[in-house]
Amino acid sequence: MIRALVLLLVFSTQVLAQRVEYKSFQSKILGRDIGYGIYLPPSYKTSPAKKYPVLYFLHGAFENEMRWSTLGQTDTKLDQWIAEGKIGEFIVALPSAANSFYTNTRDGSEKWEDMIITEFIPMIESANRVNATRITRGISGTSMGGYGALKLAMKHPDLFGSASAHSAVLLQDLSAARVSGGRLQMFQAMFDHIFGINQDLTYWEANNPMTLAKDTKKLNGLKLYFDCGTEDRYGFEVGTRQLDEMLTKAGYAHEAHLYPGGHGWDYARNHTSESMLFHWKVFSGK
Repeated sequence: MIRALVLLLVFSTQVLAQRVEYKSFQSKILGRDIGYGIYLPPSYKTSPAKKYPVLYFLHGAFENEMRWSTLGQTDTKLDQWIAEGKIGEFIVALPSAANSFYTNTRDGSEKWEDMIITEFIPMIESANRVNATRITRGISGTSMGGYGALKLAMKHPDLFGSASAHSAVLLQDLSAARVSGGRLQMFQAMFDHIFGINQDLTYWEANNPMTLAKDTKKLNGLKLYFDCGTEDRYGFEVGTRQLDEMLTKAGYAHEAHLYPGGHGWDYARNHTSESMLFHWKVFSGK
C-alpha cells in the first residue's frame, strides 16, 4: 500500500512537471546557467499566428522554478480555468533565482535584478510568441517572490502593467518580522549579503516596496493586487495591511485581501485563482 502511494506521488509529480517545460539559459550578467520554466497555453501549438500576454512568476526563498507547478499545481488549474471559460490564455515564465530577493547585491557582485530585467525577459519574449506590450506583461510571486514582483514592477512601471503577490515580504521595519533563533541569524546574514543592512538601511529602503509605494505618481498607473494569510508565521499580514492603508490614503486604486491561513504554498495555492484572474482582466482590458 505504501509503495503504491509513493509510486502514485512520483507519477503525479512527473505529470505536473511535464505540463511546464524546464530549460536553462546562459546569463552573461551572472556568469552561469539559469534554470527556468515556461508554461505555454493549450492553444499555443495549434494557433501558430497567435501572440499571447505573459506573466512572470517568481518563486519564494529556498524554492525553485518548479514550485509553481509541483506545489502550487497552478498549471493544471490554469488549464482547467481556461477550459471552463473563466480565464483567457497567457504564457507564464518562471525564472530560478536562488535566495536573491530578485535584487542586485549592494556590492554589485550578483546582479539578479539586472538579469531578470535585461536578460530573462527579453530572452523569453524573443523565444516565444509574446504580445510584448506593457499592458500584456505582468509579474507575480509568492513570499520572497511576492516581494520581488512588487519591487520590480514598482521600480520598472514602464515595463509592467500589473503586479500581484501572495504572502509578500512586506516590512516597514525589519525588526517587525516574526523570526527568532537560528532562523533569525540566517535571515540577517542573507539580508546583509544582499542589502548590506549591517552598514545602514539605505539600500534596503531603496528596494523596499513599502518605500517605493509612497510615491504613487511614479507607479504610472500600475495595477496592483496582493494578499496574505491572517496567520502568516512571519507576520507579513501586518505589512500587507500597512501597504493597503498607504495606497488607500493616497487614493491609489488597488486590490488587497487578508484571508484565513498561514504562509507558503499551503496558503498560496488557495488564492492563485484570484491573482491569475486579476492579471487576465488587465491583459484583456477589463
